[in-house]
Amino acid sequence: MQQTPELLRLLLDAKVEFVLIGGVAAIAHGSATFTVDCDIAAPFSEENLARLLAVLAPHHPRYALAIPKRPVTESPAELAKNRNLYLLTDLGRLDLLSEVPPVGSYAEVASRAVTLEVYGRPCRIISLDDLIAVKRHLGRDKDRLVERELLALRNRKKSTEH
Repeated sequence: MQQTPELLRLLLDAKVEFVLIGGVAAIAHGSATFTVDCDIAAPFSEENLARLLAVLAPHHPRYALAIPKRPVTESPAELAKNRNLYLLTDLGRLDLLSEVPPVGSYAEVASRAVTLEVYGRPCRIISLDDLIAVKRHLGRDKDRLVERELLALRNRKKSTEH
């Protein structure tokens, strides 16, 4: 069962560095979409991954794509060699990406991120323009639907600013 509010509160309270991307970011921007996981872009530094592992430890992180779903036992230094991590926890699925095509690296995503309140905490979220670009790039049916919705939200926002 996905418990995204609790998962994000844990990460934010533990000072894990990340930018919220994906479906939860779309919801934060006003989308009515539904999502079954939590996607974040994050620096794959040893320090950041150590904070992540420490806060997730009580929630039994395991590899989402492994068969069987084996526990994460590698050190932060070993995990830092990865580009992406796809985790299952007792609080749900968490996908960590070091880069977000077509936007770029975590640093590029973070440089344009906005801060919005999510589940009672300030949280850095991928910019609306970058999220639209990501959804367009992914091109799946579900992403095209969200892209159109985000474009409409952006247009409505621009018309109310003038």
